Amino acid sequence: MSREVLILLDSDVVIHLFKADKISLLNELFPGRVRMLDVVLEELLKNRSVRNVVENLFTYKQIEEITFPTTSNQQLFQEFIELKSTITGTGERACLVYCKHYQNIIASSNTTDIIPYCNAHGIAFLTTLDILSIAMERHLISETEINTHIKKITKNNESYLCCDTIAEHRKVHFDRHKLLY
Repeated sequence: MSREVLILLDSDVVIHLFKADKISLLNELFPGRVRMLDVVLEELLKNRSVRNVVENLFTYKQIEEITFPTTSNQQLFQEFIELKSTITGTGERACLVYCKHYQNIIASSNTTDIIPYCNAHGIAFLTTLDILSIAMERHLISETEINTHIKKITKNNESYLCCDTIAEHRKVHFDRHKLLY
């Protein structure tokens, strides 16, 4: 996969990595390739717990903002509107349609919504656990640390991840091709 392919963040991945205190992994794993649509940024800035971290990501240029084209690309915008009947999350919809048209990778853990669309349209995706798996493969974090972070992320059922351990995720869900992203 080309290093020019961008990683387009949805809000859930940012929140998960924030809870794990591992937001820095994004830039370590994908330097210069991490982007966020303005639609997703607006969602995150409403969240008081992550607002400062998100603002710092942009201030220190770890993430760049992309404006979702509402007038410059009518076809993309129309698909975004039509997708509302099957995918309720504004950020997910915007990211999916954008990635479809610009061949980028979506980073979202809302797998129920994104996987069918990604499979139907040939869109590559990363989940929070995929990102942590890649970081483990590159020796940036240990399996034990990841399992501790999974507990932080899912504490009190505030956030959902599909697996309770990174080993379970790697056995059941992880596609090793994602190491090339």
